[in-house]
Amino acid sequence: MLNQLKLREQQPTILLLLCAFIFCITIEPAQAGVYRWKDDNGKTVFGDTPPKDKTATTVNIENTQNSGTRFATPEQAKDIERDAKNRRHKKAPSTSRNNIDSYCRRYISELNKVEIYLQHTDTQRDQLKARDLRKLITKECAGNVLTKKFDDAKCTRYRKNLNKIEIFLEHTPNPRDEQKIKDLQKQIARECR
Repeated sequence: MLNQLKLREQQPTILLLLCAFIFCITIEPAQAGVYRWKDDNGKTVFGDTPPKDKTATTVNIENTQNSGTRFATPEQAKDIERDAKNRRHKKAPSTSRNNIDSYCRRYISELNKVEIYLQHTDTQRDQLKARDLRKLITKECAGNVLTKKFDDAKCTRYRKNLNKIEIFLEHTPNPRDEQKIKDLQKQIARECR
């Protein structure tokens, strides 16, 4: 009889625990409602609220707890798409201020160096190199690029090198550096504004 009395006192607690267990089993885990649909342009769009005028399918996401995933609002998605489109269509900035491709600028610079070098040291190898560079420039660059004057990083570098060599020659004169100065001056006169 004492056992029955104890069992009756515990029945509400047991019944409450049983109900809670059944409730937990039958209820589905809370899902972040994610829907997929096609927009007017035929692109697939994901969002947390389905559009009223489109048919949307529910996307099943397994683990939404602690995933850190946040979905963009339709306005944010449009901004992201617009920014990406602008990046794709934006032309890469030219490395020269003169709207000439960087490889053409390198060819011109190299040709000028070789031609200046050929004025005081004539070698067949450099003659062939100058001829090949002229052909490259003719084929790959605009026709009048050889006569252009530039104001770019190369010209700045030429002027800095010229200054360094002139300062060095003040205390350590040598024929090699004197020739370098003459060559740089000619290069600057040919290429730079």
